[in-house]
Amino acid sequence: MSSGVTNGKKEKSKVFEMILCSPGMTESCKISLKITRQNTLLLSRLIETGILNSKSTLEDEILDALPEASVAEFKTIYEEILTKAGLTDFYEKLKSL
Repeated sequence: MSSGVTNGKKEKSKVFEMILCSPGMTESCKISLKITRQNTLLLSRLIETGILNSKSTLEDEILDALPEASVAEFKTIYEEILTKAGLTDFYEKLKSL
């Protein structure tokens, strides 16, 4: 039974990889985002633990299919939203608790 689940995950991963490589998917798009500082901290934490953390315990076919360039872009987004919200130092001190 587990080999069926494993094959299903592999197939899903391949589909997501194909979608990520589709024409036009590498084009930039501008997204305006207005969120509270509270949600900025939460979004930063989600990006950090889900994508940037190499020890992530999340098992997700989409995240497994992310190319390194996407991970680098999420790192930039992560840093940018903290900086724009003026929360970089606060977030680092919060993580050290």
